[in-house]
This record gives sequence, structure tokens and C-alpha cells, in this order.
Amino acid sequence: MPEVKIVITGAGVVSPIGLGHADFFESLLHDRSGVRLLSERDDDGPKPPPDFDRTNGSGGEFDGVWVGAPVIGFEPKEFVTPRKAIKVMCREIQLTFAAAMMAVENADLADDLPARDDGRIHPSEIGTVFGSEMFYGPPTELADAFQLCLNDDGQMDESQFGEAAMKKIMPLWMLKYLPNMPACHIGIAINAHGPNNSILLGDTSGSAALIEAMSCIERGAAKWMLTGGTGTRINGTRMNYRSDFPVASIANPVSQSSRPYDVDSRGVVGGEAAVAFLVESKETAIARGAKPLAEVVCSVSRFVASGGMSLIKRSSENRPLTAEEQQSTTTPATPAIRGSAAAISLAIKDCLSKSKMDVKQIGLVVGHAMGDPIIDEQERIAVTETLPGVPIVVPIEKVGHTGAASGSIELLVGVLALSRGVIPPSLRLANVSESPNRPAFQRQASRSLEKDYAICISHAPEGGAVATLLKRMDH
Repeated sequence: MPEVKIVITGAGVVSPIGLGHADFFESLLHDRSGVRLLSERDDDGPKPPPDFDRTNGSGGEFDGVWVGAPVIGFEPKEFVTPRKAIKVMCREIQLTFAAAMMAVENADLADDLPARDDGRIHPSEIGTVFGSEMFYGPPTELADAFQLCLNDDGQMDESQFGEAAMKKIMPLWMLKYLPNMPACHIGIAINAHGPNNSILLGDTSGSAALIEAMSCIERGAAKWMLTGGTGTRINGTRMNYRSDFPVASIANPVSQSSRPYDVDSRGVVGGEAAVAFLVESKETAIARGAKPLAEVVCSVSRFVASGGMSLIKRSSENRPLTAEEQQSTTTPATPAIRGSAAAISLAIKDCLSKSKMDVKQIGLVVGHAMGDPIIDEQERIAVTETLPGVPIVVPIEKVGHTGAASGSIELLVGVLALSRGVIPPSLRLANVSESPNRPAFQRQASRSLEKDYAICISHAPEGGAVATLLKRMDH
């Protein structure tokens, strides 16, 4: 089978630092942050209490939960058609739909979609696959049903919930929150009869979705694929579950509360975003006169269990843990309990190997460091081992951790850096073997990207990692 080169011809993004990829990248270049107190959000999500101290919080351990990176100024009616569909879309789905329409426009395919039997794009030739996650509705949507379940003593009678839910919960409520609905709504909107899939792999969901989209094109299942990722860590229910990542502390200014690789960082700032890409073969793009943003040379997924996952496995074997195992895996602050340097290193090495590339050809790394000292250290170990001296951009610093959208955010930064020929403000990581008294990184201003290749990495606390090699296009 002849080699099929895959290119990205369109990109769209709805993010805390910009709606559309032009605004998004300009914000990165000018070092603008979307991190703020959640009292400034303009959606229906949770906000801190009115007496919350903007500067110092309330002095509580978890004050940082009120810091986040919300999308500001998003109006779904400007993007979603038909408008009646909005009522069965949660915010994450709305953001994805908007990003997808931006990608279609950017790829110069708006006049060809929805697909038609007699059009340039046949419905069977285009598909959708998106990285997604569990979508959690706000607790208030269930409050009336819960109220009906209270007995005369004010105690909850769970046996009444079925009947109460039928009376008090919108009949189409579940459709608002199914994780496969971003791909479904977008597929319906563009009349895509090709592959339709959803990938739920935590932080690597968007990157894994790109791998699946590429596969669809390579094996002839589609000519065009819309792909990407969507996620949030700042809706009400998600904010109540934070045991997977530690909570950040509030910095002064607040906009600097997300601090990847910072030795003083205590935790992760949540955000929300959606990203979409239009991908096709280079041959198809050239034939229709498109100007690709970047070529996807290779993408590799690897898994090596983190310390926490290894602990779960050993516990399931019903054998007592040895003293050494207990010491190495049983505290939240234990090195390597979250994240896997081995998986990240393998993904990068195998990506370079499959592409027959040398480290010296790589001009940029887009990383997934997030402010969790444990996970960030795993990435630093892997990157300084496999890509020493290559500048690294960490977008979570500006947009927060966006859940299943984060891998796609990192891909977008790589794509735009190559297409614009500019590296946004970046870091030079100190090698692990260097003096522990040396700062973990040195900041570098934005500058020209002289080399033609960039690697984007995403990884999950459990031990999954994806590395994607992108190439600058010659126009």
C-alpha cells in the first residue's frame, strides 16, 4: 500500500485566550493568560462566594478551586444550527460544535458542507472522531427530583427517585451529557456518513482521536475527517471531584496561578476548551487547491503504568504489599504515583524512530506540564532525556487544564507555530542530572522557529502518553 501523507487543512478553537486560532495564537505570542478568579466567568458555572477575598482567598487550603480559566464571551447562537439543538447540548458540546465550524471555514470547505450526493464531498467520504470525556451536568438540574425523594423526616428515600426523575428532569436530559454527542452533532450538521467515533482516554483523548482520524484516511474509510477534543474542569460537578489532581494555590497576580514546572507550584488550575481539525490526505488537499497548515508525520501512543496504577494492580492480586511497595506507592506526594516518564519517553523515541528523524531536526516541543509537581517531574525526566535543549511551550500555563481538550490544545500550538514560523514564549528545561539548586527552567521570549519539525506530547496520570510529530508545509 502506498504511503498516505496526512495534513491538517483547517483548525478551530474556543479557549480562555481566544475564539478562533488567530486570536488564540496572538494571545500566546503576547504572553496573555486566561487564568482568573471564577467570579469573572460569564456562564452559569459556580462562582466564589461574594465575600471571597480576591487577593488572599479565605485562608483555606482549597481556595485555589476558585481560580480557573473559563471561556469568556462565547455565544452558542452564533455557531450552532439549528438553534433548537442548543437545548440538548451541554456547554462542552456547544464549544466543540463552534470549533468544528471554525475548522470547516478555515479549511475552505464551508461551501461544500453539508455533504451532498451530487456535491464535491459525498456524505460517505467524510467522518468525525473526537476526544471526549464524561460530561457532568450541574447538581441544580437534579435538585427538584431529589426534593421529591425526601420523606417526612427530611431523609432521602432513594426508592422514589425513578418516579421523581420522570416528573422533574427534562426527558432529553441524558442526551445533553453523553460523551459521544460532540461527534454525533457535528456529523449530523455536516451530513457525514463516514466513520463516527469518540475516544475517552483522559488527557490523551484528543491526541488519540487524531490517530484514529488518520487511520480512517489511510485505510480509505474517508477522504476528510473532522477531529479534535473537548473538555472542562470547571463545571460544578467536576469541581467537586478534585482528588485526581492537587488544587493550585492563588498567586498574585491571579493570572499566574497556573505554574507548570515551577518548584513552588502546589497544584493544577482547571480550564475549559474545545479544538477541532480538518484532516485529509496531502494528495486530496493539493487536488482541491488547499493550503495545509501542517503535515502529521507520525503519532505514537504508549502506556507504562504509573506508580498509582501499579498499586491498584497489585492490590487486585489479593496479596499483601511488601514494605518496599507500601513505602513507594502509598502517599499522594510519592514521586511517580501520577504520570509515567517511561511512557512519555517511549512515545517520543518511537515517534522519532518510526519517522527516521533525529533530535537535532526538532525545533519545538509542546508539553503537557500542568503545575502538579509529580506529573511535571515525570515529563521533565522524559523530555530532557529524549529532546535535550529543545525549547518547550506549555499551554496549560495560559489556558489551564482543559481535560480531554488538552491534547488537542497542544497539537494546535504545534500546528500554528509551524505554520506561522514562530515559537511562542517557551522554557528551557534544566536536565535532571544538573544541580538540584538550579531552577527547573529558564524562560525564553518568542522567536523564529528555524526548524521544520515540532513534537507535541500529551499524557495521563495513569501512564498513557501520545507523541505526535508535525512538519512545516512548503507552499
